[in-house]
Amino acid sequence: TEAEWFDYGNALLHANRPKEAIEALLACLKCKIDHGDAYILLATGFVALKMQSEAVECLRTAALLSPSARHQALSGVVFHSLHAADWRQLREDLAAIDAVFEAPGPVDFKPFMLLAVDPDAMRQRRAFTDYVTTHYGAIPALPGRAPTAADASRPIRIGYLSNDFHAHATASLLVNVLERHDRGRFHVSLYSYGVDDGSALRRRIEHSGNAFVDIARLSDQEAAERIRADGIDILVELKGYTLGSRLGICARRPAPIQVAWLGFPGTMGAPFIDYAIVDRHVAPPGSEAEFTEKLAWMPGCYQPNDPMREVAETPTREACGLPEGAFVFCCFNQTYKIWPQVFDIWCRLLTATPGSVLWLLESEPQAREHLLREAAARGVGADRIVFAPFVKYGENIARLVHADLCLDTLPVNSHTTASDALWAGVPLLTCTGSAFAGRVAASLLNAVGLPELVVRDLQAYEALALRLATDASLLGELRARLARNRASAALFDSARTTRELEALYVRMFERWRDGLSPDHLPVIAVDPGRPEIGAGA
Repeated sequence: TEAEWFDYGNALLHANRPKEAIEALLACLKCKIDHGDAYILLATGFVALKMQSEAVECLRTAALLSPSARHQALSGVVFHSLHAADWRQLREDLAAIDAVFEAPGPVDFKPFMLLAVDPDAMRQRRAFTDYVTTHYGAIPALPGRAPTAADASRPIRIGYLSNDFHAHATASLLVNVLERHDRGRFHVSLYSYGVDDGSALRRRIEHSGNAFVDIARLSDQEAAERIRADGIDILVELKGYTLGSRLGICARRPAPIQVAWLGFPGTMGAPFIDYAIVDRHVAPPGSEAEFTEKLAWMPGCYQPNDPMREVAETPTREACGLPEGAFVFCCFNQTYKIWPQVFDIWCRLLTATPGSVLWLLESEPQAREHLLREAAARGVGADRIVFAPFVKYGENIARLVHADLCLDTLPVNSHTTASDALWAGVPLLTCTGSAFAGRVAASLLNAVGLPELVVRDLQAYEALALRLATDASLLGELRARLARNRASAALFDSARTTRELEALYVRMFERWRDGLSPDHLPVIAVDPGRPEIGAGA
């Protein structure tokens, strides 16, 4: 029956067997062609096989057949169309999302998808709040824990929660901060529900705290009870709504203070997340209404970095497929961040800069054909675009040195990709967006001492990119300054970042210990000479 095929297909997806799952779900649809939920699962199978266009067609059908899943299907249509760089119906699909927001009642979009397709921070807050209410609102919290007199004299117990404690962008950014926590003032536990990939980064993470706890086999309730039993004071949620997150753990309130940081560039919309760690660029003063959390502002940059990151041997330009002597515009963001209005600019830059090439990450097989089609429609030949395959993290940074100028995307910026480019010594040009996800590169550039590479609109972005591509002395001065700053800039000073982070943790803890509710924590400069904050190695 269709129910049996549907359940079988669902089980195969959970077992990471997408090809077999697709066959089962197609059998389900033979029994019942209008089974809306089967189309949603079928889309999931196609995404696993990087068949984004096929997933989009399934989601278009699901949006018509399954009213309960219509909102999520609509956001998925835009999200996966962007992954495939298929923009032919983008305007109409975005209008459909606008119509959902204009209608009365709650919305039910998948938060990460909406973050990528809607740059309006207030609509993000509304959508994420509705999502949490719908999917986590009925989960009961564990009994609260009140402060005691003994809390004033013991180390503060910090817990970091993630499934990315392996060779992953989040771990590569975070690891040195974990290693530098002051063990005299902080007891650090890491709660992992991800895979052990056997990487050197995984081994560093495992040894970076006081305790590494694998909770992958525990239910959300069991994991929350374990965190509670460990007496964690501040639980730092590192995933947000990114792939594989288990927000149900935080929904049970295992810690008296719960904080969102690093993994998700936006508000969580969740009443059980007390603080969001930000800085003055990603969350400028006056943006508090965009967040349900109280904001804890870092004096420097909210994004940590690892100055000990491993970098492979630099490959040749020929090995990278780059022509000798060409000016190389580069963007290694995933394809879903490339929108047509930005691609228009890139193509005009190629036309205006003879002999230049655009170096892109080939993150989606189907996107290559579509991007070349779009470039041809703008008068740019296929020989002007070079696609870079996925490589290991250290190899990616090593090859970046061949880029002359990195071009950022909008409405979602480069994040880890931006700090990788700056570490490789390549200037990055960004345009500031209207929400957290579109302000990250501005934060990084200010923290590395290149604020003039942050512009306010796409017209200025295009003009400055062309000037940099045609003024070798100007671009050379920026590269030289970046090279000088790398050793001292706040962006790559993980000792400073750790001190500033720990100072925020102390302020959060002291408010709770004193019986005060969470409140915004404005910037307070941290004295690097204070031994009581971040003195540990």
